[in-house]
Amino acid sequence: MLLTPRAMRQSLKEHPRILDGGLSTALEERGHTLDGLLWTGELLRTAPAEIAEAHKAYVDAGAQILITSAYQVSFTGCAKLGWSEEETELALTLSTELAKLARGKKDVWVAASVGPFGASLADGSEYRGNYGVSKKVLRDFHERRIEILIESRPEMLALETMPDTEEVEVLLDLLTEFNAGIPFWVSYSCANELRTNAGQFFADAALLVAGHSDAVAVGVNCTAPEYITPLLQSAGKELPFVVYPNAGNVWDAENNVWIGGKGSAFGDALLNQWGAAGAVIVGGCCGVAPSDIGALALP
Repeated sequence: MLLTPRAMRQSLKEHPRILDGGLSTALEERGHTLDGLLWTGELLRTAPAEIAEAHKAYVDAGAQILITSAYQVSFTGCAKLGWSEEETELALTLSTELAKLARGKKDVWVAASVGPFGASLADGSEYRGNYGVSKKVLRDFHERRIEILIESRPEMLALETMPDTEEVEVLLDLLTEFNAGIPFWVSYSCANELRTNAGQFFADAALLVAGHSDAVAVGVNCTAPEYITPLLQSAGKELPFVVYPNAGNVWDAENNVWIGGKGSAFGDALLNQWGAAGAVIVGGCCGVAPSDIGALALP
């Protein structure tokens, strides 16, 4: 049975959950080179079973929430590569189905990934924000995709790697209009200890999300681990936090690669700080592998 936002907030309060790590990282460990415009999304057409196996690696490591492979899949982004609208719709639905398949009968929630507009540009814009486009453009980009993902019946939505509150405002409006009652979190990509990548204060960005009745968490992802604690401490506790930093690497948008060593860059000291600050969902992003998730022990 799918949980209501209220029931999910209560569940997380009583039992914090371990999130998975970077899906691309798990796939790279399986021998895949993911340097195309759609990253992991391309495998939804060419090797869907590999995505399921990568998800399963995180489940086996102890992950209690899986984020789907829909992050880079959008109608505009896929059209650039010659996908039909039907193929894009099928890929979005399949991304949820593969995560459900991988969890089997375990108590693992599936969070359908909703990546930012900047991800479709494949130029690192999700680490800058300030796209220079209207809210209508952002709305048209997100509306149909979110509707399809909701229809695929995940436990929740992960509106992730959001650099800019303007885009989040559009997403929150859409979720209000859909009135689907689906739990969701918003996680921002941040530039330093106080601000999102677009330059807004994280405290204000978090407060924006806390105003929506279906939100179950707000937080930070794909951000250097050392920024997380001060970011959380800068915000109020209107909502619990979701935290999944990258491994402390830097994204090279020109060559579509992460610069720096792989592996989790956070240990018990940071986990304890995040838990004390109110984090109820903790995992990793790019560069964080199944073995790293297996080593997590939530306070």
